[in-house]
Amino acid sequence: PICNLVMSMDIIRLFIPRDEECLKVLEELRWHGEPECPYCGSKDIKSYGTYERGEIEILRYQCKHCKRTFSVLTGTVFERHKLPLGVMFYIIKNLPHMSVNEIASELGLDYDSVQRFAMDVMEIAHGEVSLEKLCVAVEID
Repeated sequence: PICNLVMSMDIIRLFIPRDEECLKVLEELRWHGEPECPYCGSKDIKSYGTYERGEIEILRYQCKHCKRTFSVLTGTVFERHKLPLGVMFYIIKNLPHMSVNEIASELGLDYDSVQRFAMDVMEIAHGEVSLEKLCVAVEID
């Protein structure tokens, strides 16, 4: 029966989005199809090549106003972590339902890598969570 199915990494991979898909989601959420400088807000930008992050290439831009370069990841929680984007999306999705230890074990990653990312996500979300919402059992790592 399916209830006896042990979650292997092969099965878990089915639930991890591809990095390319995550990049498209971030671009749409952040820019709605029109890149904008995260430093000065200008939309007067030019393409500035690409850089590799894991197995994907990410577009870089240069602002014609402030001359700084950036990508869709600049200034986000995803910029500072080396985990694949799909894995980070998976962690965010599962944080409300699983402990960091369970997520790390399920993904076959070390606890510290998952914990560092989870703490950054929780710090960002801190201002959006009210204590009124925490009326049921809460698990803390």
